[in-house]
Amino acid sequence: MKRDNLLNVISVLKEKKVIVELTKKQSINVCVIGVGTTGSYIVHDIRGLDCVSKLIIIDPDSVELDNLYRQDYTKIDLYKKKVDVLQERGGKCQIIGLDEMCTDDKELVRICEKYKIDVLIQAGDYPSTRQLSFMTQKAANKLRIPYITNSGYISNVVSLPEFYYPNNEYNFSYKHKIYNEKKIFINVKEKVSSRIVANVGHVIARQLLDYCTNKIPFKYKERGFFDVNKLEWSTDHIE
Repeated sequence: MKRDNLLNVISVLKEKKVIVELTKKQSINVCVIGVGTTGSYIVHDIRGLDCVSKLIIIDPDSVELDNLYRQDYTKIDLYKKKVDVLQERGGKCQIIGLDEMCTDDKELVRICEKYKIDVLIQAGDYPSTRQLSFMTQKAANKLRIPYITNSGYISNVVSLPEFYYPNNEYNFSYKHKIYNEKKIFINVKEKVSSRIVANVGHVIARQLLDYCTNKIPFKYKERGFFDVNKLEWSTDHIE
């Protein structure tokens, strides 16, 4: 078959969704669910990426006193809606804040379809981080888009963001147990600081850049936590 004819066939198959293009995106639209302790730092890092053209952020909460300095908010942001604060800060991409709570995967699918989302990121904890991760997985599978989950933190121990492709054997549900509980609880000391949690945003920014340049996403098929003593990620590879 001639090259031009082959390209035409591939184009038709993609249009009919027989072939789903999972990689090599020059520009992507991203949705972040939750902009609290981890989500605010995720937004901080990815809003400046050249490969992100639109960033949708979802969160119903306002900035409270106990959010200051641990999350990416300061005194001038007090009592304002978190999505409004981050939208006003702006970035290289268009930022759209949605002051609402996602309670099921159907609502997530509706939002993603409306804004043509290419990557879905879970960074919230309602009704729980685990339940929201499953909800994100379900919505991403329906939409056939990659997704990133964040299991949050226990005290000052922050978990590694995990990148998944849709409808893949390796997914959030695959062998997902709490990572080496003994190691985690040995490291628990105090409430997480901005210095530690900011590393989550760095990882996700790298994962998105890798995805957009057709590389294996950073720390793909690894699970673990940020070791505050060594100041590095302590992870295991998942087979």
